[in-house]
Amino acid sequence: MPDNWGFVLAAYGLAAFVFLGYWRWLIRKEHDLRALRSDRAMRSHSPSRTAHPRPEPGSRAPLP
Repeated sequence: MPDNWGFVLAAYGLAAFVFLGYWRWLIRKEHDLRALRSDRAMRSHSPSRTAHPRPEPGSRAPLP
């Protein structure tokens, strides 16, 4: 059993490395989602721009 402690420690080290990488990835995704949410909130409260009004359905000539 004492011969395997190196492999056990290596496995724990690898698992810690993978979990820390995944944790950083989750934090980055959370940051991106918060930025996207705040961007959408800012756009929804901004005044709308005036656009060209849509024509009435019967006022246009039919396409050939």
